[in-house]
Amino acid sequence: MENKRCSYYEDKPVKSCNAVLNGIKVPTRRETELFCLSGHYDKCPTFIEKEKEVRDTMKTDEEFRLSLNRRSFLKVAAVGSGAVLIANRLGFVEKSFAMHTWKDATTFEQFPFTEKLIWRPEDGVSVDKVVRSGCSFCPSACWHNVHVKDGRALNVYGEPGNPMQAGGGVEGEQGGVCAKGRIGIVQLLYNKYRITRPMKRMGPKPSMRFEPVSWDQAFTEIAQKLIEIRDNTPEGAKAVAAKTTDRVSRDNGAPQFRFMHMYGSPNTTHEGYICNDAGGIAQGLTLGKGSQTNGFGYDPITGTYDLGDSKYIIWWGVNDAESHPITHSWFRRRKEIVKAKWVVIDPRMTPTALAAETWVPVKPGTDMALAFGMIHYIINNNLIDRDFVDKWVAGYEELKQFINAKGYSPQWAEGITGIPAKSIEKLARDYATTKPAAIVTNAGINHHVNAVDCERVLIFLVAITGNLGIPGGGHIAMHNSGIGVSFPPIKGGPAITEAGIPPQPDYFIRAINEGKPYKLRMIFYQGNMTTQNSNTQMVKKALMNPDVTYVSFNLFPQEDTEYADYILPTQTFYEFEHVHRRLDRALMFRDKAVEPIGETKSELQIWIELSDYMAKYDKKNPPEYWTGNWDPRWWQDKRYFWDEICSKNGGSWAGGITADRMLKLAPKHMLKAPCPTMDHPAAKVLKPNQLAEDGQHPGISVMFLDDPAWKLLWANDKFPNGRRFPNDIDKVIIYTKEFDEKMKAIGHSALPEFYTSPETMDGLPTIKYLNEFVKSPSVSNSAGGNLVHKVQLGVTPDPEIKKKYPIQLTTGRPGVGVFHTISHWSWSLAQICKDRYVQMHPKMAAKLNVKAGDMVKVETQRGSITGPVMVWDGIQEETIYIPFTFGNKQKVHEDIGGKAWDTVNVLTEHYYDTLSGQNEYKCQLCRVTKV
Repeated sequence: MENKRCSYYEDKPVKSCNAVLNGIKVPTRRETELFCLSGHYDKCPTFIEKEKEVRDTMKTDEEFRLSLNRRSFLKVAAVGSGAVLIANRLGFVEKSFAMHTWKDATTFEQFPFTEKLIWRPEDGVSVDKVVRSGCSFCPSACWHNVHVKDGRALNVYGEPGNPMQAGGGVEGEQGGVCAKGRIGIVQLLYNKYRITRPMKRMGPKPSMRFEPVSWDQAFTEIAQKLIEIRDNTPEGAKAVAAKTTDRVSRDNGAPQFRFMHMYGSPNTTHEGYICNDAGGIAQGLTLGKGSQTNGFGYDPITGTYDLGDSKYIIWWGVNDAESHPITHSWFRRRKEIVKAKWVVIDPRMTPTALAAETWVPVKPGTDMALAFGMIHYIINNNLIDRDFVDKWVAGYEELKQFINAKGYSPQWAEGITGIPAKSIEKLARDYATTKPAAIVTNAGINHHVNAVDCERVLIFLVAITGNLGIPGGGHIAMHNSGIGVSFPPIKGGPAITEAGIPPQPDYFIRAINEGKPYKLRMIFYQGNMTTQNSNTQMVKKALMNPDVTYVSFNLFPQEDTEYADYILPTQTFYEFEHVHRRLDRALMFRDKAVEPIGETKSELQIWIELSDYMAKYDKKNPPEYWTGNWDPRWWQDKRYFWDEICSKNGGSWAGGITADRMLKLAPKHMLKAPCPTMDHPAAKVLKPNQLAEDGQHPGISVMFLDDPAWKLLWANDKFPNGRRFPNDIDKVIIYTKEFDEKMKAIGHSALPEFYTSPETMDGLPTIKYLNEFVKSPSVSNSAGGNLVHKVQLGVTPDPEIKKKYPIQLTTGRPGVGVFHTISHWSWSLAQICKDRYVQMHPKMAAKLNVKAGDMVKVETQRGSITGPVMVWDGIQEETIYIPFTFGNKQKVHEDIGGKAWDTVNVLTEHYYDTLSGQNEYKCQLCRVTKV
């Protein structure tokens, strides 16, 4: 191999290696020069040597699983997709359908073309067509070029024309795409466990005893149950609740909301209250509009790469490298170009931290204290952006007085966070004096009881340093793109005036178990209730209630379907046309790659067709009420749906984003909302070089820009020349008397005192839920709004909890190959993240007298689970970490010779942020004992 040529491919110079890029090792640029392009890498001496090297690091399968320490963690991170290839060689064991007891021995076909990860021309299989679709696992929103053979997906390649994906794949062959997209989707699409027909329970709960039924029977019985509950129970229509997800398509959520509002229930919600909605809610309260403030890629309006030109990024509670691997690779490329500095604030040294200059191992739940310490230093050392503060900030003087009166200094923050005061001062100084600088947040901030208040404090930090409304700056609240579907108004029917229960799905469970504020009798749910919601035991108790009907929208027979009365089979994102969104408000129209499997339907189709059955049986409303407020073309033709319904009703926010424009500009340019039509005043001020390639509006990348292109979007009678901040005063609202009074009505305040979870290792000030419901000032899922508990903040937590459970527990994503529970049904992805582990610092391991690989029992007040120890010095010393997404019905793990682990939510309690509905997943107390 010294001549850098290959005997199997002698006519071509060596540029990169299929073996390396599709299996054994993710190479450096130098390493790619050493390997072949032949495809015969299994005969290549270098390949064999590399394979042996990887196998040597893995030792035996069992030893590899149980000996993860810092060194092997780094090796696993480097091996990445290599683990996939090696695992694939072990073969996928197709065992019996043992997970189910289906009436009439229902079986599901295991489709061909899935025994190999990658099919190549030399395999003798040619494709019939290539369809541009995409992945919806994460909001990197990658384009996929799906190779289709005989009507079935064969290969998946990334799109090199997409700037986010460019540079991430084999030169001349593919754009970047992660393991979830490359192999996971096809293995979910064609899967022997997939549910492809409607199912009705035929046995007791919990069990998988179902029989297949027709859609006609399922719709008839569900419609009749809905009418019975509405007309014959004390609660009426509000006794029905539904949770959707927009993660697959932007048209998933709005149809559910429309159906529920037509039905008369205010209790409709979405995945954001489980995921990361708190950042967008905090922005709405403080800035007037909630969404990721800055975008990716080239922005013609400012002539910059926006976040790609940032000189300083704080990744605060976000493991972006594993959560959004492809967009993160773009960040990494831009980091090298502009020589940016990165800081990662996280209890764990994540893969994101490995690329940063500084890792700050903050104690879980203390991020607000760290931010206050930075603000104190910036204010008292005159590091604020005086011009911006004087012109655009309301309440700066009140903030200055408040933070000094409370003594929220770096020295105070050191005692709370465990971070030395000198380090906090340096962090504050570097952030305040480097422009442009961005703060990026995600679940590490939002999965806490103080989520919105903490996000607001971070926005204060952004605002007082003038890093708002500029390219490369901003408050980047990920997963808060704020782009929904705008339907025309509902004609006729009941007006919803009564408030719904607290907005997050956990409160479905409490309403059933406690009857407060009233009882629920029926739930529609897209997702997995037993692994997404806190306190799994309480979820199971609620779903066992004989008065509750549970309708699960699902692809697989997972943990919560053991309690379902009906399972309605849904589709993957390859099976229908859809519009997806990227983190930064960018939208893309994806084509259908393959025909739907079996009798599956999209969520939009399900809600429209269920409405037809409501028209048959509802005696209170005329049939045309149910049929006339829907149009079957909405699911039959997504181009019509988007152009005639979504963009036309989108106004200045999405009026210029048509299906035709999304398709024509793709994949190079993605339209970001807001994006008005060219007759809008905000579009007329743009110069020719600021337009998209089609001569129309390119979409806004930098929100809150001091420019008519942004400000005129928010013009009204009071502000005819527009607003930079679309609220009543056109300023960043840190404090006003009116806003403070609104917040105090529910127990909060405009200037929040520090508080955190009821369960912290240091017994920090916390939240107390009072026995009183009030209407939320920040969340409203219907015209009636939502109720939340009134709270008291700053109370002392129960000291007995810490005595019994002295160790801090935090949770998070297990790795890049996982997107919650759904990815565990792909056998290759299940092998990447095979085991749920208990990660701890060497000092913690020594204290507990355990070593790597030992099995331990982790207990909280709610329950207990077991798992193998991973010793890793890249974690806050007094904290243990356990990944979520696992579940004890994940049959694929057993098929590959592994174990189906209990969900970590057995351990977590339902503490929630009353401003957003976010659950406390990141900060609970536990005890650990060796098994």
